[in-house]
Amino acid sequence: MLSERIDSLSDPRLDVYRSLKSTNATRDAQIFIAEGPTVVERVLRSDFSVRSVVISDRKFAVFEKRLPANVPVYRLTQAQAEELVGFAFHCGVMACAERRPPQPLKQWLPSAGPVLLVAGDRVTDPENVGALIRIGAAFGAAGILLGAGSADPFSRRVLRVSMGNGLFLPIVEVPDLAAALTELQQQHAVENCLTLLDPTATPLHLHRFAGRTALVFGNEYDGISEAVRAVSRTRLTIPMFHGTDSLNVAVSAGIFLHQYRSACPGQ
Repeated sequence: MLSERIDSLSDPRLDVYRSLKSTNATRDAQIFIAEGPTVVERVLRSDFSVRSVVISDRKFAVFEKRLPANVPVYRLTQAQAEELVGFAFHCGVMACAERRPPQPLKQWLPSAGPVLLVAGDRVTDPENVGALIRIGAAFGAAGILLGAGSADPFSRRVLRVSMGNGLFLPIVEVPDLAAALTELQQQHAVENCLTLLDPTATPLHLHRFAGRTALVFGNEYDGISEAVRAVSRTRLTIPMFHGTDSLNVAVSAGIFLHQYRSACPGQ
């Protein structure tokens, strides 16, 4: 193990971990920060290239055996770690890894047979994006598509909420979600199902899912954009009672994906 104690917080090797609460430079630098024992352990098991690990002395005592031999590990006191990152370092361990280039659909999408995809249209809340990823993984989604304006799927908060499930699932950010969904429909025989608050939409329990399906979820405030609505006539809604007018996007995703998996259990 390449473990090393760091005495000075001015060490440039620590720059990627500096003042994390007030900056979001990792997206532009094509890196991401994994936080907490579970997510760090998962990024270490993934095929992402890990640059380094920062760990407090307290956490090192119990986490040492899970650290790989080929990744630099920088040890800090608890006080040093909190000064470095800019918040209480309860998790005790972080890792810096490199993002991967965008993956074209044809690179990972099965060319035939059943497939379930989850798409987010301007889903801005990191907790909702993290939940979409985690729910998608739980129900066997082949990948997650996120349109422009959605929260960074590799931000610390999203990774924490998703419990690192996005590390083992294709997460594709697309500049034009409508165009990507059109490609799925026309070139890959995927039926795009728009999830809407619309009295004219088909009640979810009455819909017969195609094996190759993309479930599309919209912005927390104004739902699915007009451009994305134009790509599909399949519009689904969850019937609700007592005047309830909406559900959180993550709750809705759990209901829709469960319904798909109930209809297509082996697909």
